[in-house]
Amino acid sequence: MRAVSLITALAAALTYALVINTNNVVVSPTLEGYMGPVELGGGLYAAYKVRPADFCVVINATNVTVVNFRMRCSAGILVANSRNVTISRGSIEGNLELPVHRRGAGIYIYNSTHVVVKDVYLSGFHDGVYVERSRDVKIENVTIPRSRYGVHVMYSRSVAVRGVTAMHNYVGIAIMYSQDVYVGDSALVDNVNWSEGYGLFIADVANGTFIRNRSFGNVHGIYILVMGGWSNRTEIVIAENLVEGNYIGLTYRGVSTPYVKVVNNTFVGNSIPALYVDIFLTGAELKAEIRGNVWQGHASTSPYVYRSAFAEALAKSDLLLAPISASPARFLVESLAVGNAAFTDPSPKPYRSPPIATEMAAALAAALLWLAARRRL
Repeated sequence: MRAVSLITALAAALTYALVINTNNVVVSPTLEGYMGPVELGGGLYAAYKVRPADFCVVINATNVTVVNFRMRCSAGILVANSRNVTISRGSIEGNLELPVHRRGAGIYIYNSTHVVVKDVYLSGFHDGVYVERSRDVKIENVTIPRSRYGVHVMYSRSVAVRGVTAMHNYVGIAIMYSQDVYVGDSALVDNVNWSEGYGLFIADVANGTFIRNRSFGNVHGIYILVMGGWSNRTEIVIAENLVEGNYIGLTYRGVSTPYVKVVNNTFVGNSIPALYVDIFLTGAELKAEIRGNVWQGHASTSPYVYRSAFAEALAKSDLLLAPISASPARFLVESLAVGNAAFTDPSPKPYRSPPIATEMAAALAAALLWLAARRRL
C-alpha cells in the first residue's frame, strides 16, 4: 500500500479534513479538526446524516488503513461508499461542551463493505460508531464513553460486534432493522440519562445473536422491540448474558413471536427482573422461548413467574402524572397501562448466592474498570 505522510495529514487539518479518495493507502494522522456544532438531520434517507466537511477524515476508496492515529473533532471519520477499510489502534475525542444533538459521529460507516474498526477509543459523540446501509462490518475492542449511542447499527447486514465497552451513554449498543448480526463479550455499564438508558437495545433484527455480554447499572439491561418486521420472522437469540443491577433487567415490547429466544442468561439485582409489554393489545401470552435462565431469589427448578402487583395498581390509578413520569417508574407504568402479561420461565436454573470472596472480587474488578476509564478520559 502507498502511505500518506504525517505532514500531508497535518496540512489537511488546516482545512479540517483529510480526504482519502485514492485506493491502496495507509495513513497515521494526528489531527485537530473542526470542534464546532455539527448539523444533523437531512431526512431519514439522506445520503449522510452529517456533512462530510465536518469530519476530520473522509474515506471514499478501496483498501484503506487508518492506524496509530489521534484526533480531536466534532465528527471523526466518515467511511462512505468504500470497501476493505481498516481503522485500528487510535483515539478520537469529540467536544463534550456541545449538546449531544449537535455532535457528530466518532466513526460513521455508510454504504460500505468489509470494514473493520478495532482497538479504538471514542468519547464525546452523538454516536461512537454508527453503521448505516453497510455489510460485512466488524467492530472489536472499542471503548466508548459519554456519547448518545456507543455502537449504533441501522439497515445493515453481517455485522459483528465483539469486546466493546460502552459506559455513561444513553444507549450502550443499539442494533436496529438489520440482518445477520452478532454482539458478544461486551460490557454495557451505567448507560443512564435521567430516567432513561439502555444497555443493549434490539429492534426488529433478523438472525441476531447476543451472547456473553454484561449489562450492568442501566435503566434497561436488555430491551427487545419487535414490531413485526421481516414478515414477522424476527429471529433473536439472547444467551449466556449477565444482566445485573439494572432498573429493569429484560424488557420485551411489541409483537409476541416464537422466534425470540432468551436462554441461559443470569438476571440478578435488577429492581424489576423482566417485563413483557403487549403494546398491540392482542391479549396474547408471550410466545418467546424463555428457558434455563437464572433469576435472583428463585432457588428452585419450578417455573419462574413474575408479575408486579405494585405496577398493575399504579397502572389502574390516576397517578400517571408528572411525578411518576419523571421517574424510572414511568417505564413500568406506561408499559403496563397498555397491556401486560406475566413473564414466565418454565425451566429456570436455581439461583445460588455467590460466596463473599466472589462478591469482593467482582467489586474490585468493577472499581479497577472505573479507574481505567477515568484515566483515559
